[in-house]
Amino acid sequence: MFLKPSFAAILASLASVEVANAWFRLPCATPLVQERVDPIISPGQISQHLHSLHGGNSISMNLTYNSARASTCTSCAVTQDLSNYWTPTLYFKDPTTGLFEKVPNGGLLVYYQNRGSGDVANGGTGLKAFPPGFRMLSGDATKRSKLYTEGLGTQAELAERAIKSTCLRYGTNNSGYDFYGFPTTDCEAGLNARLHM
Repeated sequence: MFLKPSFAAILASLASVEVANAWFRLPCATPLVQERVDPIISPGQISQHLHSLHGGNSISMNLTYNSARASTCTSCAVTQDLSNYWTPTLYFKDPTTGLFEKVPNGGLLVYYQNRGSGDVANGGTGLKAFPPGFRMLSGDATKRSKLYTEGLGTQAELAERAIKSTCLRYGTNNSGYDFYGFPTTDCEAGLNARLHM
């Protein structure tokens, strides 16, 4: 993620607000594009899989902090935030035809939360802007199932717990459920995937 100085000012101003558990959310519309691009894992190369890309319009295989700052618009609601966000594009394999169908992407909602000892409520300094050139990864493309007991507290368990989804089934007689990996049923009202970083 890359932040413009004006967005950093917003973060800095949020840090001075006397609230507990400071946070804000950044809604992003449908993806700018879906391409085999991952400037962190595969800079300058074709990515191993398709990504849905949101944020500043200067996204490319060779994205840098400076090129992200040069974006002229964003697919996200906070126009000062020219950061880029991308997730693997999901596909569904039709059991009848055997064909892969792209799962519709209804957008992205990024929450910036201040937690733990850094929170003002816990004696911390509050929200801070990310430094220039900041990049963040979440998840492991090779994982296919949950291995650790939730609450174990090891780094491996915490990393695994960071990626959790909910099968949304409201408007039906079926109950929604949380899961790791892939859903076991239709998710009639959609799929909510959460990446905690």
